[in-house]
Amino acid sequence: MRSIDPACKAVGLLLCTLLLCLRHSPALNLAVFALCAIGLLAARVPLRKLALSMLPILVAAVGTFFTGYYFAAGSSSVNAQTLNLLGSRVYNGLVLSSRVVAFAGLGFLLAYTTDKVRLVQSLQQHFRLPAVFCYGLLAAWGIFPNMAAEYRKARAAFAARGMRVSALSPALLRPLLVKTVRWSEALAVAMESKGFTAGRPRKPYRPLVLRPVDVLFPILSTAAMLAAVLLVPA
Repeated sequence: MRSIDPACKAVGLLLCTLLLCLRHSPALNLAVFALCAIGLLAARVPLRKLALSMLPILVAAVGTFFTGYYFAAGSSSVNAQTLNLLGSRVYNGLVLSSRVVAFAGLGFLLAYTTDKVRLVQSLQQHFRLPAVFCYGLLAAWGIFPNMAAEYRKARAAFAARGMRVSALSPALLRPLLVKTVRWSEALAVAMESKGFTAGRPRKPYRPLVLRPVDVLFPILSTAAMLAAVLLVPA
């Protein structure tokens, strides 16, 4: 998964997500999540990282299950004699909760197997994304580490003075916001002085060449998902 062109991978997974919305099948949703988990393990994503990322997803899935269970319109409980799950409150909750897990799996598959810089470069070269958006995204990602370091410094400064502040206290966020604006202005001036403007044609520093496997990935993944949506029973 890591070797596939990032833009083609994003298009294929996005189309699979849209097709998955057309079918209300817990089995299909769980199968998609299982395939995404296999892809993540094959890409050697650390298990601890996956486990920590899945914790909020599981909490959201449980909450969505009970939401679908208690607020199912015109649904009834499971028939204990016939074990009829379709049309029941449990089935409605399973549909919603399994969909949350499936969407999370597709998102993790893109996020954990894709380099963000190569994704922006691929979108610019293959899908004609305007250069001003590419420069803005790359600049914003470059500022994030500075923001995190400045946030930790501010908390350490308050702790050294014996002051307890919450994680979202205005005393922490206000100076961080001011410094972020200053960094953005300095970065914009520096980029303009170096010729990074949207009006001039530029050649890519690292040209990305589309391979047959890159073009086939969105086609085959979309075709497989479409077949699953049409053939897999509810």
